[in-house]
Amino acid sequence: MVEQAVILADSAPLPGGGGQGAPDQVLLGLGLLQRMVMTLAAGGIRRILVLTAESGKRLDGLAKGWQRSGADVRLAGAAQAELPLADAPFLLLDGMLVLGSGLAPDLGRRKVENDCRLVGDGERSQRSGFSGLALCRADFFPRLLAGRSGGSRRESAADLLAAAPPLRVSGHGWVKVDSFAAVRRARRLLRSSLGKPSDGFFSRHLNRRFSWPFSRLLIRLGATPNLVTWGNLGLGLLSGWLIGRGGYGNTLAAGLLFQFVSIVDGSDGEIARLTFRFSDLGARLDNLSDTVVLVFFFLNLPVGLLAATGEPAWLVRGGAALLLVAVFYLLLLLRIRWSGHRGNIAEIAHEVQNKGKSGEALNWLELLGTHLGFIFRKEFISLYAMAWCLAGHAEGVLWTIIVLVPLGIVFQIDSLRRLRRTRAPAG
Repeated sequence: MVEQAVILADSAPLPGGGGQGAPDQVLLGLGLLQRMVMTLAAGGIRRILVLTAESGKRLDGLAKGWQRSGADVRLAGAAQAELPLADAPFLLLDGMLVLGSGLAPDLGRRKVENDCRLVGDGERSQRSGFSGLALCRADFFPRLLAGRSGGSRRESAADLLAAAPPLRVSGHGWVKVDSFAAVRRARRLLRSSLGKPSDGFFSRHLNRRFSWPFSRLLIRLGATPNLVTWGNLGLGLLSGWLIGRGGYGNTLAAGLLFQFVSIVDGSDGEIARLTFRFSDLGARLDNLSDTVVLVFFFLNLPVGLLAATGEPAWLVRGGAALLLVAVFYLLLLLRIRWSGHRGNIAEIAHEVQNKGKSGEALNWLELLGTHLGFIFRKEFISLYAMAWCLAGHAEGVLWTIIVLVPLGIVFQIDSLRRLRRTRAPAG
C-alpha cells in the first residue's frame, strides 16, 4: 500500500518566475502545487513531502491553499528532508503534474516490490523515458536526496530511474505541466474527469459541453459552488414566472431560460470538483434548488396557459398533472429508501436504463423502463420543455405529463413490489 508521496518542487520553475510549471501557476482556480496536494489527499495519499529549493521559504505562502485537504504536508530542502513514513514506499512526482482523479486511489492500492517508473496509456513505448511519476521503495529516498545535493554529480530523478522497469497504468492520465501545450492537455484531462457514472446521454453529449466554458468563466471570476447554485435558483424562478405570464414571447423566453438553468446546473458541481470545495450543505442545496425550480416551473405552466387561452380547464389539467407527479416522486423516494441509495434520483434512472445489460430476464415494464427511463431525467425534461416552448405549444408538455407519468407510477409500484419481496424475511 502507498500512503505517502514526495513532490520534487525544486525541479520546477520558482514561484512568480512566469515560466510554465511554476508551483504557484494557477490552473482552473488552483495553483499547480496546491492542485497536486489536494488530488493526492482526495485519493487517500495524505502524507506528502515537498522538496523545495530553499527550505520551503519560497513556497510557504502556498501552504494555506491545502490546509482544508486534511493532508500532512511537509516542506523541506534536500539537506533536511525525511520521509513521513521512514520505511514505507512512496509515490514520486517530479515537477508540477496534473493528475486524473482516479490515479491516486489506484496507485495507493498497489504493492511496491521494486522501484518502477509509470507509463501511461498514451505513451507508445514503455522505453520512452520518465514521465514524471514513479513508485519507489523507501531505500530509494537516500539516493534521491544524494542526487539533489548539488555539486558536480547532481543527478535528476530521470537519471536515477533510467534503469528502473516501466509499469503501465491503464485507465488514468497525468500531464507534466512544462509548456503551453501541456497546459492545454491538462485542461482536457481535468475536463474529462467531470463526468459522473450516473450522467445520462443528454448530460454527457449536450449539457456538459456547454457547462464547461461557463464553469471556467465562473472559476476565473472567483465564484463559489454555492454562489452558482443560488444564482441558478434565481434564474430558475424567473423562468417559472415567465411561463406563468402566458403569450409566445414569455413562453419562448421561459423555455430558453429553463434549458440554460439545466446546463448551468452542472457548473456548481464542476466547480466543486475542480477546486475541491465539496460540502454536504452544497449537495443538499443543489438538490433542493433543482426541486424548487422544477415545481415552480410546472406550477406556473397551467397558469400561463390560462392567461393565453382564457380556458379554466387548464388549471384542472395542471392540478391533475401535479398530483400525478407528486405520487410518482413519493413512490420513487420510497424506492430509494428501500434500495439503500443515497437519495440520488439520477442514480436510480441510471440503474433502470442499465438493468438490461446484466443479461437477466426482464418483464415488459422493466424493458419499457430501460428504453424510456431517460424521460424522467431533469436534463431531458428541460430540453423537451424548451422544444415545446420554441414551437409555441407549451401545452404539449402538460399533455405529455398526463399521459406518461401514470405509466411511470405503475413501473414504480412494480419495482416496490419486487423490492418488498426481496426485503421479506425468509421462512
